[in-house]
Amino acid sequence: MVLGNGEVTFAPAPDSEKGQLTLLTGHDALRARVSRLFLRVNPADLTQRVTMNALEPMATDRTQLERARKLFTEQVGLSYSLDLSDLSRETWNLVPPIGDVLIDMDLARFGLLSYARSGGEPEDITLFDRKRRKNLSVYTSLRNLRARGALRYDDAERLEYVVTHYNVDVSFDPSRLWLEGRADLDMRITALAAQTITLRLAEPLVVRAVTSDEHGRLLALRVRGQNNIVVNLPDSVRQGQTLRLRVAYGGRLPPITPERETIGATQDQVMMEMPIEPEPRFVYSHRAYWYPQSSVSTFATARIRVTVPGEFTVIGSGVPEAPTPVTSPDGRVRRAFAFSAGQPVRYLSIAVSRFVRAATTQVTRQAQPQPATGNGQPATGPRLSRLGNGAFHETTDVEVWSQPRQTSRARGLLETTVDILRFYGDLVDDLPFPSFRLVLAEDRLPGGHSPAYFALLHQPMPGTPFTWGRDPVSFGDFPQFFLAHELAHQFWGQAVAGENYHEQWISEGFAQYFALLYAQKVRPGSAVTRVMRQMYRSAVEASDEGAIWLGYRIGHLKGESRVFRATVYNKSALVLHMLQRSMGEAAFARGLQRFYGQSRFRRVGTDDLRVAMEAEGGQPLGRFFDGWVYGRDIPTLRYAWDLADDAAAGAPGSAVVRLRLVQGPHIHDIPVTATIIYADGRTEDVVVVSREASTEVRIPVSGRVREVRLNEDYGALVKTERMRSSAGPALL
Repeated sequence: MVLGNGEVTFAPAPDSEKGQLTLLTGHDALRARVSRLFLRVNPADLTQRVTMNALEPMATDRTQLERARKLFTEQVGLSYSLDLSDLSRETWNLVPPIGDVLIDMDLARFGLLSYARSGGEPEDITLFDRKRRKNLSVYTSLRNLRARGALRYDDAERLEYVVTHYNVDVSFDPSRLWLEGRADLDMRITALAAQTITLRLAEPLVVRAVTSDEHGRLLALRVRGQNNIVVNLPDSVRQGQTLRLRVAYGGRLPPITPERETIGATQDQVMMEMPIEPEPRFVYSHRAYWYPQSSVSTFATARIRVTVPGEFTVIGSGVPEAPTPVTSPDGRVRRAFAFSAGQPVRYLSIAVSRFVRAATTQVTRQAQPQPATGNGQPATGPRLSRLGNGAFHETTDVEVWSQPRQTSRARGLLETTVDILRFYGDLVDDLPFPSFRLVLAEDRLPGGHSPAYFALLHQPMPGTPFTWGRDPVSFGDFPQFFLAHELAHQFWGQAVAGENYHEQWISEGFAQYFALLYAQKVRPGSAVTRVMRQMYRSAVEASDEGAIWLGYRIGHLKGESRVFRATVYNKSALVLHMLQRSMGEAAFARGLQRFYGQSRFRRVGTDDLRVAMEAEGGQPLGRFFDGWVYGRDIPTLRYAWDLADDAAAGAPGSAVVRLRLVQGPHIHDIPVTATIIYADGRTEDVVVVSREASTEVRIPVSGRVREVRLNEDYGALVKTERMRSSAGPALL
């Protein structure tokens, strides 16, 4: 403990982190007075940095001593603390690893903040607000960045093991929100040797026992304040060896709203009490940690068995089996629902309610022709989409389920669901899962959640007191948006997943882009333009909050989820739209199939997308991704135009529009639509690309030109400004 008067300065190196601190403090660094702090380091580090003999005793100030004890008591159990359960009721603490530092600081203006340097984490520097549970800054130190050699990282790289299969058997009582279960985890050791295994399990759930076929009963310790369990092995397990852990657990666990993969509008205002309450449903998914699982969500096959009271139905991750009756010890008849996930999944999910089946069919897609290469010749070898892992499917069994009051609406969505899945399957040449269930559930707001093998779609109740029209992802001109977005998550987010939180846009951005592509298929051009205008405006308004690559941290400091959706959803979709126009439709289509095929059932990053697109497009794309994914600028594109004869065409009198595009100081790759407006009222759209500080484009025209305008379709993330010449309003 350190008491006194001092000053703290926290000045992160990355520009993105400076931007986040500016949102918080108004400056690119945090500076504040500190009166007390609780410092935790390894004793070896302390002796190297502090000359113990130089310390001198001093008289004790009782008031100061009580302040120190208070801070110590408040913070000591929040980090490096173990729950030994029946072994001891005392608080046990771990010593930080050598090189690690944790400082809880009581700062003027900002309250209690925690600074951590954790060498074992890919992003080893953290500034955290415990009270608000918000990361204020997270990044990789220059030392670790040099050692790693790249900005990108995979969360799973720090694991000492990989789970290859889950077998989860739980009994759930909705009246008490009580789970009682057993889970078998088949794993393979990936480290040179492992003496402990860290698993995730929700803190309210009690571990009854942990055993293994190889070692018998094992000691499992709960990490206080975290959803972590540390399983101790009696002997080191070496790289390549396999292990089956059996975990028995139980307790009361309230369902939580699924995070990250959820779209949901926020409440604008409350007008009155709801006349009809939504029927209860119980969803346990990614962030609920309702079963013991890897501390990083990696792909694995699985089988789930869930037993519930007879009036309930379970929808789960996997191909469903017929439910079977089960008689409980008290004589009540229950039902057991089982699901087998033969295709690897990132996490397991279940939804429990009085669901009924409304309709069933099958999606069958035709095999795609072999795509051409960049020179127009047929590709050789395997189809681009067939480069990934797991079995490939040309058909998917589709069922639509709902709560009883939503049955009629559910039946009406079957045809659209089939059309969307077939459309997406044609784009990537694959249907990732052999079975899919769409589930309609009542709610106060629209939205959904889409784990592997099923999607839950929220249906607002009549008379809901909430409005959501101002949300960035509420598109009045595209009523199928929520459905299209959630179905796209079966491909992006489930079949293909980002390797860390920075890569959330590979899930949400691609899902949003695929929904936009479907809108272009089924909606008139004017409606699509209004959808893109809303995407554009929300992305531009939120641009100061940070780059796409910040992931969930966009809007995190202010607790504003709309900023997150405006950036990671809408801006990402427009970035992919610009990438398609910059590369050309054919090259982009090939790159999309290559990226999807190579990434299928893997954790990937932005660099993987760039490499796949470069392979098919034949041009470097580093600057494109630097500007649009890693940067937050919305550039201004200045332009001017005039008319000239097209002497190059060898046809005197053939008119062209000479369009000049100017950008700077930072140069982006900007594909933008130039709209030619003729004197007779006709219009013509031409996509032009600005890649330099100044670009001149010659566009052939077929009549008298009245005006040229840029970005009328809102397809480019730029602000436009007309340049005026002293010689005339439209001269260069």
